[in-house]
Amino acid sequence: MEKNSKKGFWDSKPYWCQPWSIISFGVLFLIISWKLFNNIIISSVLGIFILVWWILFLILAPLSYQVIDEK
Repeated sequence: MEKNSKKGFWDSKPYWCQPWSIISFGVLFLIISWKLFNNIIISSVLGIFILVWWILFLILAPLSYQVIDEK
């Protein structure tokens, strides 16, 4: 019963910090970088940074929240 009353990781975040907004912004950023620079190297480097950002905020942060919440 107590576990159901706890807020989840995404429940405590505002709308601009939800998974859909993080993914949308990353994809939009890559599209804009490609349109501006038309350079695969620049877009690839930015894509790597976005991938790291996604891993950090979409996978690692919720997992660490879950581990801390279980203690």
